[in-house]
Amino acid sequence: MTKSPCIAQAAILIMLTGFASWAAESPDGASAGEDGATGVAAAYLDAMESGDLAAAGSLFAAESSVFESGGQEGDWAHYREHHIGPELSQIKGFMISRGENEIQESRDGSMAFVAWPIEYRIELEDLRIIESLGTVTFVLVRVNGGYRIRHLHWSSRRSKTDA
Repeated sequence: MTKSPCIAQAAILIMLTGFASWAAESPDGASAGEDGATGVAAAYLDAMESGDLAAAGSLFAAESSVFESGGQEGDWAHYREHHIGPELSQIKGFMISRGENEIQESRDGSMAFVAWPIEYRIELEDLRIIESLGTVTFVLVRVNGGYRIRHLHWSSRRSKTDA
């Protein structure tokens, strides 16, 4: 998987928001720790693995948007009630392997972009197994000294080994 689609998404985001200067990390090193951008992104993936919708919900900004594989799912509350909540209720096991993430933060630390390549395996209650490759893209905003998810896009495809 190349990084160019993620870089293109970040470039479009920058143009659309008028947000002009990205830096490798914010001046206060906010990418580290549980409220840092990568910490929040990791906590979201952990919450999905454990099926903890309350923990996942606590990571979102008051205003949010969620996309999954190109489809607009609404804000976190709508996504939780009408999509991911019902899906998680049918899952017996959910394991996520994480690749090396890509992170960019604004110079002033007010926004961050995290793209995290993943592989995951879902064991459904009906004994079916789903194995997929994907990328979870997070746009985070600083809220009360920590980052919260403003926009999430989970994009995936079945792996070639998935029958």
